[in-house]
Amino acid sequence: MPLPLQDELRLLKRKEQNRAAQRAFRERKEKHVKDLEDKVAELEMKNQRTESENENLRDLLSRLQEENVQLK
Repeated sequence: MPLPLQDELRLLKRKEQNRAAQRAFRERKEKHVKDLEDKVAELEMKNQRTESENENLRDLLSRLQEENVQLK
């Protein structure tokens, strides 16, 4: 037995609401993943700069220690 027209319309409206909610969820999830990927890239660049700076500071320390030994 077919559903009354009003019930069919209510069911169609509910299905559309579900699709819209799923679409919104996927969009929020994709934005969150993109934000996390951007944050990872930013932190990787910052880490690379820090490693480079640490290497430069180690070199400077080594040279200053050698100079200090020579001056004694």
